[in-house]
Amino acid sequence: MTREIRFQLIFEGKASPEDEMGRRMNIETEAILQPGAIEAQVAGGAATAKCNAVVENDDYGGFTETGEITFGGGSLFYASTGEGSLGETPDPKVQLGHITFRVERGTGVFAGASGYIVSAFTVNEDARVRDSQSAVIFVD
Repeated sequence: MTREIRFQLIFEGKASPEDEMGRRMNIETEAILQPGAIEAQVAGGAATAKCNAVVENDDYGGFTETGEITFGGGSLFYASTGEGSLGETPDPKVQLGHITFRVERGTGVFAGASGYIVSAFTVNEDARVRDSQSAVIFVD
């Protein structure tokens, strides 16, 4: 029987350049799992979810991303469905971006997972990332 899992989480952390040009970035973020915000089986007793990703920037303000979100009950592996966008905000010290991910596979409670995650995020001048993610996942 197919199960539907949804979540809306705010991940916070940092972006670190992997090269001098900043074309490849490592993103490490963490979200606090509020009671009732996600199924207990997915949380697996953990108080947080962690996201580790690699971003590949292009020369035109676009980027692609692949990554893993780890919960106490399992992990989701994702890749961007196309290019994301990053641009200016009214605050010159903050950039605003968005991207959509396709869930490629999962482990634990996410074995056989498919679905999508939509991300709207900010990055400040200190490379601090704040990422609002909304997901709809199906598990066989």
